[in-house]
Amino acid sequence: MNPYQGGYPGQPGGGQAAANPFAAGANAGGGVRSSPFGGGAAPPTSAFGGGAAPPPMGGMAPPPMGGGGMGMGGPGVPPPPTTMQSAPPPMGSSAPSLFPGQPGGGAAGPPAAFGAAAAAGNRPGVYSQPVDPSLSGGGPGTGGMGGGMQGMGMQPASTGQDAYSAQFLKDVEAFNPPAHFVRSTVSRLPNSISSKQKTAIPLGVILQPLAPLPPEVEEVPSVNFGTAGSIVRCKQCRTYVNPFVQWEANGRRWTCNLCGFSQLTPDTYYASLDESGKRMDRFQRPELHKGAVEYIAPGEYMVRPPQPPVFMFVIDVSYASVVTGMLQTVVTSIKETIQSGSMPGQRAQVGIITFDTSLHFYNLNSNLSQPQMLVVSDLEDLFLPLPDDILVPLAESESAIINLLDSLPSIFGDTKINESCLGSAVKGAFMAMKHIGGKLLLFGACIPSVGELALKSTRDNPRLLGTDREVELLRPAGNDGYKDLATELTRAQISVEMFLAPQAYIDLASIASLARYTGGDVHYYPQFHMNLGYLKLKSELHHVLTRYMGWEAVMRVRVSRGWKITKFFGHLFIRGQDLLVVPNCHADQTFAIQIDMDENVTPDPVLCVQSALLYTNSDGERRIRVHTWAGLTTANYNDIIASIDVQATTVMLSHMALEQSIKTNQTEGRNKLQTICQQIVQASNMSPNSEALQFLPLYINGMLKSAAFRGLNDITADMRTFIFMRLDTLSVSQTAAYYYPRMMALHNAPDSCAQPDENGRIQLPEMLNLTRDSMTQDGVFLLEDGEAMLMWVGSAVDPNFLQAVFGVGAFNQLESTAAEAIAGTRGDPLSNKIGHILMQVRSERPFPFMQLHVIRQGEPKEARFFASLIEDRTVGMQSTYTEFLQRMGYRPQQQAPPGQPGMPPGAGGMQPCGGMMQAGPPRGGCAGGQPAGAFAPPTMQR
Repeated sequence: MNPYQGGYPGQPGGGQAAANPFAAGANAGGGVRSSPFGGGAAPPTSAFGGGAAPPPMGGMAPPPMGGGGMGMGGPGVPPPPTTMQSAPPPMGSSAPSLFPGQPGGGAAGPPAAFGAAAAAGNRPGVYSQPVDPSLSGGGPGTGGMGGGMQGMGMQPASTGQDAYSAQFLKDVEAFNPPAHFVRSTVSRLPNSISSKQKTAIPLGVILQPLAPLPPEVEEVPSVNFGTAGSIVRCKQCRTYVNPFVQWEANGRRWTCNLCGFSQLTPDTYYASLDESGKRMDRFQRPELHKGAVEYIAPGEYMVRPPQPPVFMFVIDVSYASVVTGMLQTVVTSIKETIQSGSMPGQRAQVGIITFDTSLHFYNLNSNLSQPQMLVVSDLEDLFLPLPDDILVPLAESESAIINLLDSLPSIFGDTKINESCLGSAVKGAFMAMKHIGGKLLLFGACIPSVGELALKSTRDNPRLLGTDREVELLRPAGNDGYKDLATELTRAQISVEMFLAPQAYIDLASIASLARYTGGDVHYYPQFHMNLGYLKLKSELHHVLTRYMGWEAVMRVRVSRGWKITKFFGHLFIRGQDLLVVPNCHADQTFAIQIDMDENVTPDPVLCVQSALLYTNSDGERRIRVHTWAGLTTANYNDIIASIDVQATTVMLSHMALEQSIKTNQTEGRNKLQTICQQIVQASNMSPNSEALQFLPLYINGMLKSAAFRGLNDITADMRTFIFMRLDTLSVSQTAAYYYPRMMALHNAPDSCAQPDENGRIQLPEMLNLTRDSMTQDGVFLLEDGEAMLMWVGSAVDPNFLQAVFGVGAFNQLESTAAEAIAGTRGDPLSNKIGHILMQVRSERPFPFMQLHVIRQGEPKEARFFASLIEDRTVGMQSTYTEFLQRMGYRPQQQAPPGQPGMPPGAGGMQPCGGMMQAGPPRGGCAGGQPAGAFAPPTMQR
């Protein structure tokens, strides 16, 4: 059953009554509610006997997809379906609903870019290209942010606009960079402070400058000004020439679109203009018709010879590292990556340092019969025991490097040292690398307890978890010496990538500064053991070593007159006021800027944002990746609201709440989200047809229930710090998936999932609502949040499924660890189909490695699965999405008299059944065939 089409079971005209989802042989979709008005079904009559009027809205366009931003997350995450569908409207009310899936809304549920039957024109499971809803009247088929202009209730761009605005909107549609690179929270900006204050949406831009592109998207064109002299830039603000500059005097002059400065066109760059005032050669010059270009930088952009790719491996060889298999996993992974020939560049240099309570340097000179170890045990007075040959060219010394990697597990196999001098090890690596820079890959298994920047495990205080004082554990200890060290590393163009696999507290909050301020990332594997975590650590290390990288990078972001950048988010170091230093920028790296109006300057009618990333690629070429994004300003409130990119806004809200949580405490972070959500719910009164305002509260609900923000003591300080670090740099699609995961049924997956299409892609099963009502005990359900895949197996599942997929004949014979290894590999047609689905999910989310966790119904581990069903009550927040909306200000059309509480959901004689929904198995039906929790909130008071 398609959960987003057809009538609601048990409703008049909606098909058969809802069956008990626990009954043997129950349809997998039995607990999934569908829109009463979607899929062409006739509107239901009132449950109370009166005829309800059809919804005045008709059928809504698909919810805002946001699409695009592939980055590390693959395709864009579609806005999720909602749990509250199909209850009849309150008696006598025919007003349209304001939230997705509510009576009168007519929403057919979201198009699933993951694999469900998408209403958008893009093939399910494939990258969708977001389209600015203010740019075209494409309607649902555009798959754009907000579903297209007409889909948002807007008129076509040319209606009511002057010719300039209409033409400019066409230029924006044609010339803006792909949304994989740039996403703005809104595509139509307020044109005054008063109009900005009316909107509750934060204004900002998400940048992923080196984002990988799917095969069907054109590569970023290269521009070489070698024959024309220097790159053409504004003489006043240094903006790069772009499609939105204005040309004058038949091309002899041009005006900067950011600062408004008029200047002469260089003679070598002159071209005449056509009758519309555009350059005749604009479509022969990528920089004049592409919002994303890459300049080949001339010599003036270099202060030293281009840096080669440099990888310094700094490996913990303490007892914890050896006994858990971390050391073996790391050296095997490095060795296999080197031997595969997939590490970037022909000029790559490699070094290896190991540490426990001493530092061990290695002479990797290719002329030696075997590498030499040199031990430095005086951690108070570090020195380099070798002037050269610690970093060596990979091509020349590959055999020496491989020999050393092979021998490390045996050299330290009998160690009894269970302490670490991680801080001193980083300092030693810095001394060996500072003349050249590069990527420092740090592998740690225990807290740094000796040497420089030693930390104390006694700082861990589990009693503070879940309280307002938890933030003390999430801030660096003492004087933040690791931040000072990170500053030194950044000056030397060194980036730190951390792989931490501890068995106990490691004070990640203090160590993480090494990655945060050097453009690096943290990869965290708590309770690591080689038997369970080998594939994940190996896959992620391989990805880090082989992805597209930019070395010794700096970035500057510029905005138009009348606007200012108020905050930068991401892993970077800010030098001066606005120069962002990112020693190693890579394909997965995402940054965000928050913008605001400059109160002293009248903003231009167009906001332009230009980012320029100057970097050296792995082949030694100096490049400048330039993205120029433009959006028209307006005083029309509805135009602004209609242009909201739901997922980009979710990212910006996440950054703001995380910053507040660290600055004050997590309670204040949650309060900030709830305050903004209340403003969004109130704003929906002014723009009742905006789908964006309907879906943002659903994402905020997911944030509040997520491991990042929930106020419980079930998450350690190290894990919470890791989650915060991850969310700092996640792409738009990955962040959206984290706060609203996707769930699909496997036991009844259609045959179309069994074979790849002509492009090698697998069509995934339909996306289900994140509620237990979507589940049955005879089903198997897969849930993924961009970090891992959880496969929940019901106790009444068909034995034939168990035999085909897991090789066991009964539920009580299923063992999770063995099932995780064998799922999708048995060769049976059904097993192959499950294997293809898992493979497709991993291909859409190449990083991090999506480890599979098989969870049997009734196991304690299933609490993690049910914590992700955010439309129910969860451990994170004891309210359903319906109740959350009411608390945020969602009120029924027929309000109770003043001074009395509002009517409960479904008021008018029908009461929701059941009490508190605790984590547990799927529920059965309520009396009368109505599934629990199926009542939608009444229509909001306008």
